[in-house]
Amino acid sequence: MAEEKQLYDGTDENFTEGERRTGIPEKKKLKQYAFSILFMAALIAITLYVIFRDNSADEILGTLRSVDLRWVLLGFVAMFACRICQGLAIGISARCIGTKLTFWEMLQYAFVDVFYSGITPSSTGGQPMQFFYMCRDRMSISGTTLVLFTTNIAFQISLVVVALAMLIYKWSYIAATAGGVFALFAVGFLMHFGMLLLLAAVLFSENALHRLINGVVSLLARLRIIKNTEKVDKSVARYISEVKRGVELVRNNPRRFAAILLVTLVQVLSYHVVPYFVYRSFGLNSEFSFLDIVAISAVLFVSVSFMPLPGTVGAAERGFVVLFGAVYPGHVLAATLLSRFINFYMMLVLAGAVSIYIQLRKPHNIGARPALTAREKRANPR
Repeated sequence: MAEEKQLYDGTDENFTEGERRTGIPEKKKLKQYAFSILFMAALIAITLYVIFRDNSADEILGTLRSVDLRWVLLGFVAMFACRICQGLAIGISARCIGTKLTFWEMLQYAFVDVFYSGITPSSTGGQPMQFFYMCRDRMSISGTTLVLFTTNIAFQISLVVVALAMLIYKWSYIAATAGGVFALFAVGFLMHFGMLLLLAAVLFSENALHRLINGVVSLLARLRIIKNTEKVDKSVARYISEVKRGVELVRNNPRRFAAILLVTLVQVLSYHVVPYFVYRSFGLNSEFSFLDIVAISAVLFVSVSFMPLPGTVGAAERGFVVLFGAVYPGHVLAATLLSRFINFYMMLVLAGAVSIYIQLRKPHNIGARPALTAREKRANPR
């Protein structure tokens, strides 16, 4: 009985506003993520041990001390641009459904995704926590779902297009350097492409969305998490109606979706330019071009992204050593540490600080803001 009471019933006064709106027990979730952080810390420690075990720590650290900090700074700028673009995509998507977010709110939701994706296997925790905090800030559940669907579709499109184009461009190098990577890339690519098709079907097909939600409700009913299925069915019908209305708004705003796609493409490319700035920071400039390094980074990301490890820790470092070994002759281990520090470890710490802030601050009341301007209402009649 105690376990059943912990499950969301929609009325218990012991639940926070976010828990009542989303059905996610907050304390239980936070405990799970605390365990994930400890597990990831252990993985990082093991990874660093493996790197330094058979190599001179003094030599690697000495190499890192000699890098050109101007290029390292550009790497940090690229990663901040990556997060800003992610936030802008969220903000533009929210505008499609008549919700206006401040720039700081966009960044908060972006960093929440970075942190919880980074500490959970296969990046599974990011969007559920974005959903939780958006709903806690009184965004409608259907609107939040649509925002996350739209931004995720844009991300999957950008990721799939860039990765495939870069693989074709750098085919001979990848084949000669690590032919075994093709199998990992194929699995990762198919998973991302399959996710893209699933999201598109759910977003643009009312029947597909209805079947998916009914399947979830049926499962929860069999597990006795949901008891009043009739009441839930009415809520589902209303929810689908709201999502359908939101989809119509997106369809009526093709320029905004194009803008989401554009900033997401910049987001993906901003991530992949970091190894190039690291390359230049070592004083290297002639062997590999900017596009060469972006291509290798894109292939690496897709190849390890499906690994069931928090932040792909271990797999990403090993893949970097294999694929970038010829790019950083004699410096690949130092380059691995510096690249991962810029595009993962530093961002994870920053995102963790923002996540603590968003957890401790008072919920916003985004849902009470004016939905659309007069001009937007004329352009998007309901």
